[in-house]
Amino acid sequence: MPYLIFVFGVLIGAYAFYRFFVNAKPYEIKTFLSNALIGVFVLVLLYFAMSGKIIISIALVVLSLPFVIAHYKKKQTKTAKKNQDDSNDQS
Repeated sequence: MPYLIFVFGVLIGAYAFYRFFVNAKPYEIKTFLSNALIGVFVLVLLYFAMSGKIIISIALVVLSLPFVIAHYKKKQTKTAKKNQDDSNDQS
């Protein structure tokens, strides 16, 4: 019985993903995929930390730091550019 419930859940989830990807705009899909990737990465880190393989978890965090820094720099320049455009529109 639990397998049957699991299969129905997977089918409903697959249909929901299908409907989302059909109706979504490209930036919404990009945001969803980046958030999903971050979520999977966090789950992998938690798995390694809880299973006693904290060294692997620390190594993955250290290896991901350049990507995190690049992401925040890109985000910071976008917000700075948006704020500059907003201030130019008001004057």
